[in-house]
Amino acid sequence: MKRQNPWLILFLVAILASCFSYKKNPRLHFYRGPNVPSEYITIVRATTQEIEFVLRIKFAEKKLYHLILDGDDPVAEGWHSTIRADGISYSVVMKAKPGRQFDPGKTYRLCIGEQSPEYVQLESNNYQCLAEYVFVFEEK
Repeated sequence: MKRQNPWLILFLVAILASCFSYKKNPRLHFYRGPNVPSEYITIVRATTQEIEFVLRIKFAEKKLYHLILDGDDPVAEGWHSTIRADGISYSVVMKAKPGRQFDPGKTYRLCIGEQSPEYVQLESNNYQCLAEYVFVFEEK
């Protein structure tokens, strides 16, 4: 009878565990990044379903993950280009997830990160924002 390699068994168990620990909508804690002063971010258009930001922040990365958070709950999220076409700013249009909306008078956080929450959850329950902007939603 052949003896099984214990490293192979351990490797297979680790793969199975990672498959069962993945969640489509992970519950993460979003750690606050450096607060961006309001003169560097402008909300140019806002409805209960969509917000358009103009950001005057320079990032080395050409694409970053942008989230609008209600506490630790993402209301809108996605990858957006950070390339500054005019050399000064870039624009991001964030749409609320299906069945969600932005509520007037409510405080939200724009969190900009390097990875998607789905990727981060494979290693940790903590998501680090590179930059963060706190705002009170008002329709424009």
